[in-house]
Amino acid sequence: MSRHPHIPVIPRNLRPLALALLITTSVMVLEIIVGLLSRSLALLADAGHMATDAAALGMSLAASLIARQPASRTKTYGFHRTEILAAFLNGLTLWLVVVWIVYEAIRRFLHPPVVQAPMMLVTATIGLAANLGSSWVLRQSRTQGLNARSAYLHVLADAVGSISVIGAATVMWATDWYLADPIASLLV
Repeated sequence: MSRHPHIPVIPRNLRPLALALLITTSVMVLEIIVGLLSRSLALLADAGHMATDAAALGMSLAASLIARQPASRTKTYGFHRTEILAAFLNGLTLWLVVVWIVYEAIRRFLHPPVVQAPMMLVTATIGLAANLGSSWVLRQSRTQGLNARSAYLHVLADAVGSISVIGAATVMWATDWYLADPIASLLV
């Protein structure tokens, strides 16, 4: 089997991280599309959180691959600090998403739009399944260092956000109380 020289081979112990990245990215795209179609800020907030998860998983994967490189003359301690830089960038990105969600939630408290709750509920349930699936994939690698453990915990925390979106969708579908959407987006 031939391989392209510019495509890195992912070591076997990093494959769970790559699979979790694929799952998370796929569901994030679905949540963005359905969030826009259904007018759900909570779903868009969960998609934003999943975007930070995808970025975190991608940076964790890249940092793990870079950190495996041996020390050189100029990098006598090797490349292990790339994992710390990846964690910093993940945190910064998450804060930027939080600022946008808070701003948009305040606007929606003043003028709550009608949200397509059934569409939101189905998509959030798929998101929850994806988060639980990713956490199951990462469960073994969580003991292989801080980087892998943080990726595992990040995905597990996102499952809680999906539960919040499912709750908001259920409330809106049953009662037409559309303030549940910005409340859930703030919880996410």
